[in-house]
Amino acid sequence: MKRFIILSFFTLMGTVSYAQIPADTTSKPVTSGQTENYVRPVVAPEEDLFLKGEIDASRHYKKHKAASGGTFALSFISPLLGLIPAIACSATSPKVENLGYPDQQLFLKREYAAGYTHKAKKMKKGKVWRNWALGLGANLIFVLITSAK
Repeated sequence: MKRFIILSFFTLMGTVSYAQIPADTTSKPVTSGQTENYVRPVVAPEEDLFLKGEIDASRHYKKHKAASGGTFALSFISPLLGLIPAIACSATSPKVENLGYPDQQLFLKREYAAGYTHKAKKMKKGKVWRNWALGLGANLIFVLITSAK
């Protein structure tokens, strides 16, 4: 059993490394994975599309439930196994089709798209790690209750 767990760990760690493949930087809209290298231009606050993208993402991005729910479920079963999807999901940016941005024309602007995807990735990462911690806590409570009898 110990060998199986060690072999599974190293096998799954190899698949996590593929989540860091850089995206093509020649396209106009910002796609997932490009927000880390994006430099914000200096503009007036009322014209700050990056900030508008972040605000819209906090209002409209809701498709992180699969990643965070799966992490919670696996963390409740085993917190160590729950680390695998938590690390994988928090390392990847949300897919463009899952972003749920409100305006297609606005999303084609580089600054807006960078702000929107940056905030969406931050939200996804926060929800995934929060659900991992909740799964860990629920697992600990369950173990304490069952072992107290």
